[in-house]
Amino acid sequence: MTKALTAAGLDKLKVAWGRGSGLARRGRCRLLKLQKPDGSWVNPEKRWWETDPVLVTSYAVMTLEILHARALPQH
Repeated sequence: MTKALTAAGLDKLKVAWGRGSGLARRGRCRLLKLQKPDGSWVNPEKRWWETDPVLVTSYAVMTLEILHARALPQH
């Protein structure tokens, strides 16, 4: 979702109750809370190999890279 919203140039997504949500900040916070003590990420959902820590950690790092790049000031 982060990649799609970045491609669309959106940082806020209007939610049902009408407030915008800061996607970059919320995405970073959510990912960091899900990180395992060994530094990896996994998803208990077995479809699409999401229990593979190498694959899921790669996705998480790419997402953090996108979110971090968006937070940097553009010169």
